[in-house]
Amino acid sequence: MPQPAAERLPPVERALWWLLLAAAAAATVLFVGVAGSRIGYPFELEWMEGAIVDHAGRVADGLPLYCAPGPEHVPFLYAPLVFWLGGALMALGVDGFLALRLVAAGTSLAAALLIGHWVRRETGRVVPGLVGTGLFLAGYGWVAWWYDLARNDGPFVLAMLGAGYLLRHGGRRGPLLAALLGTLAFLAKQSALMWLPALVMGALCQDWRGGLRFAVALALGVGSSVLALHLASDGWSTFFVFEMPRYHGWHGERKFAFWVEDLRPMLPLVALGVLGFVARARAGEARPALLLAAFGCGGLLTSWASRLHVGGYDNVLLYGLAAGCVLGAAVQAGLGARWRWLVPVVLLVEFGWLAALAWQRWQHEPPLPGAAHRQAHTELAAFVQAQDGPVWIPAHGGLTRRLGKGSGAHGQAIFDLLQALPKNQDGLDLTALQDRSRLGHLPPRVVAAITGFVDRTDAALRERRFAAVVVDEVGAHAFAPLFAQGLVGADGVFGTDDDPYVRQPQPLLRDPTAIRPLSGYEVHTPHVWQRR
Repeated sequence: MPQPAAERLPPVERALWWLLLAAAAAATVLFVGVAGSRIGYPFELEWMEGAIVDHAGRVADGLPLYCAPGPEHVPFLYAPLVFWLGGALMALGVDGFLALRLVAAGTSLAAALLIGHWVRRETGRVVPGLVGTGLFLAGYGWVAWWYDLARNDGPFVLAMLGAGYLLRHGGRRGPLLAALLGTLAFLAKQSALMWLPALVMGALCQDWRGGLRFAVALALGVGSSVLALHLASDGWSTFFVFEMPRYHGWHGERKFAFWVEDLRPMLPLVALGVLGFVARARAGEARPALLLAAFGCGGLLTSWASRLHVGGYDNVLLYGLAAGCVLGAAVQAGLGARWRWLVPVVLLVEFGWLAALAWQRWQHEPPLPGAAHRQAHTELAAFVQAQDGPVWIPAHGGLTRRLGKGSGAHGQAIFDLLQALPKNQDGLDLTALQDRSRLGHLPPRVVAAITGFVDRTDAALRERRFAAVVVDEVGAHAFAPLFAQGLVGADGVFGTDDDPYVRQPQPLLRDPTAIRPLSGYEVHTPHVWQRR
């Protein structure tokens, strides 16, 4: 239902939209400025970035992503699309960090532009569309400067937005094209399986024939993808993408805290979304209103469920934010002139809230790396380069491969694999690896994967396969106890003459804490286990 042209708006309302345009422009400048300043930074900004690069490097090198875990590689519990995209760019000669950040920044910017286009289609106005684009970019600081990091959220959000848009405005071919994008969303992140059912329900409410075509095509697309990955990886893709996440815990306190804490900055958008649904339904547009509501609810529920999962960081909030930007900026499509002024007022509140959160984040977690951060990584790189063989650094990926020193399993991937172990008050009960009868309650493949990984790693260390192992005192300190037999031999006693590795007493870096990542899990103060 297109609205009257912008020049017919009352002067006060027009002024409010001009203020929103200015806020949107400022948010866009901030995103472009920060992302452009750090997109080519040659070291990790977030603690898993380097490991994502290592995974994409396996694609570029023709190695399998999903395979039996070992010291050189433990697969992440992620679907493969971002690794495929990054690996394709790396195969063309693009540096790993740059390749993955180009994918992330490009898809995030495309998502912002798609939000704006969708809002313009809903409202018949260009200005609300521009505001919608800027509103999504204004969330950059709130979600921990995540839009351009080498992670898989950008492709996922873009694909989900595309699926929703095509169901709403794609015409006769829309359901089939939406199913294709829904399949890509799943291949980007299996969290899509929490959002897509809501989208199916919305599509059925809007047009049951189109919704049925969408549901069937989506089931075929996702199902065939799962089957193809399963067969190509001898079942390891199913193991890591579906089976192992079942053993991860849940943050029970987030069940309610999400709705009263995490959701708080999105409340203006939620309020506008509810208002828009009611207005459209009263205007005789209940079917499209139900589709939009399903899309928005699906995004929020996906953020909630992801936040509940152990490891759910601030980045998962951007799923609900993306959906909220569509619904919030497009709400005036169903409003009469009497209430239309309320939309820019609430959107200004939303912009102000996100700006305040971005400023607060900048004070505590600035997005741009300083000289000390670069120097620490440069010193680590110099150490790696000087070694006479492969180097394993569980907490800092992406570096050894670039320097031709092999690659090793990342600490997060190891932690994810070991989540099936029994727990005690201190966390994982590693003693179960010595008394393996305590693992009898687990499926055989889980036991084989965990014990096989530990045994292969111990063997690699006993054989001195790595010239050095770099372990961070903070964040990765459990590595040495886990692999004590490999590091110091079968006697398990540190400091004997036959130890395969010797811990070096001197610090590796002049400023050991400077290597901590700007976002994510905190790891720093590395020391070296040198091959004897």
